[in-house]
Amino acid sequence: MQNRNWIRALKTSAISLVLTTMTALPGFGADIVASVETDLNNDGRVERISLLHTGDGGADLLIEHIRGARLIVPDFAWIGGIGQEPSLSVNASGSVLVTSQNESVGRNRWVQTLTIAYRSGAYRVAGYTYGYYDTLDLQATGSCDLNLLNAKGFVSVQNGAQQAIQHQLGAMPIAEWSMDTPIPEVCRLWE
Repeated sequence: MQNRNWIRALKTSAISLVLTTMTALPGFGADIVASVETDLNNDGRVERISLLHTGDGGADLLIEHIRGARLIVPDFAWIGGIGQEPSLSVNASGSVLVTSQNESVGRNRWVQTLTIAYRSGAYRVAGYTYGYYDTLDLQATGSCDLNLLNAKGFVSVQNGAQQAIQHQLGAMPIAEWSMDTPIPEVCRLWE
C-alpha cells in the first residue's frame, strides 16, 4: 500500500512538472490575440502565425510549422486596451501583415503595419507602413509606406500628395524587430 502511495505521488509530481514546464515555455499560458495560416516560406506546408498577449504590454509573434518547428519573437507588436489591439492578416501575395494601433486613446492616433515575408532563407520585415493623425488638429496627419525589399516608398504630410522616396533601409530579420523599434527617420517628416 505504501508503494502505491509513493508511485501515485511520483506520478502527480511528474504531471505537475510537465504542466509547469509547459506554462513557462513561450506560447503556453498566453492569450492568442490573432492567428492566421499561410505558406509564408513557400515550402508547400502551411505555417500558423499568431500574436500572443503575455500580459506585459507586448504581443509575441509565434510562427509554427504544422510539423512542430516554432519561432518566437518576444514583444513584436504593441498591445493596449480596447481600440489598441494588434491584428494579423494575409495579403494577396501570401505575406503576413502585422498591424499595431492606437485608434482610441488620446489625441495622437496611429496605425503601423509590418509586412512579413520569407526572403534569403529568413522571415523578414519586408514592408513598413505608418499613418498618424491628431484628433484636434486636422492638419497634423501623415503617412509613410516603405518597401524594404526594393528601397522605395512614399510619404505624405498634412494631407498632401504622396511623394515617392528612396531609402537605405533593408529587410531585417524578424528577430531584430520589437515593439520598441523606432519609426524610421525617412518617415519622420512631421518633426
